[in-house]
Amino acid sequence: MSNIEMTDVDKLTFGQKLEMMVRLINRQSIRSLLDTLSTTQLVQAHHFLWDMMVEIHFRSQEHIFRREDVTQKMIPSAKYQKMQNCDLRIDYCKGVECIWSNPECAGNKVKNNMEVMAQYIIELFDQANTKKMVAG
Repeated sequence: MSNIEMTDVDKLTFGQKLEMMVRLINRQSIRSLLDTLSTTQLVQAHHFLWDMMVEIHFRSQEHIFRREDVTQKMIPSAKYQKMQNCDLRIDYCKGVECIWSNPECAGNKVKNNMEVMAQYIIELFDQANTKKMVAG
């Protein structure tokens, strides 16, 4: 948030981050947690989850991380806009403008994308467990 000072209520808490990680470790959906977040917290949670996903990939995989491996499973912005009957410019949906002007629609898109990221993380966990069982 550029010119607006963020209050403590708007900040994603350590507990919320921990809850997200625990749910992923337990192979549980994060959607109900995401539904409780404010718009500002949702944006922060998206950044947190993306960073966590990339770090887990680098720590558990031998091949390089390719952004497309995750984003290709997400609904493209143009298709999502069409599904929502939205006639705004595509860059609003791709950028962060829409999350502030239309938080319900954009928030749903962000949550859907975060569920894709969560599934990718769970797959990384499962691959790591399989490697342990084969090696052990």
